[in-house]
Amino acid sequence: MTKPQTNVVRLLAGVFLGLAIYRFLAGEPWVVWVILSFLFGGLGLFRRNQNGAGEQ
Repeated sequence: MTKPQTNVVRLLAGVFLGLAIYRFLAGEPWVVWVILSFLFGGLGLFRRNQNGAGEQ
């Protein structure tokens, strides 16, 4: 993927992760949002590639 596409996917993953946290705290069903966040790489937001290795 190109850099802008990667950024959009990361943004969507962050939104889904945020919704999961909000739904969890509100006591509503939240598992679907965590799964969507995982599929879009949302859990990878916590580890940043500092030197850019592996990016094309």
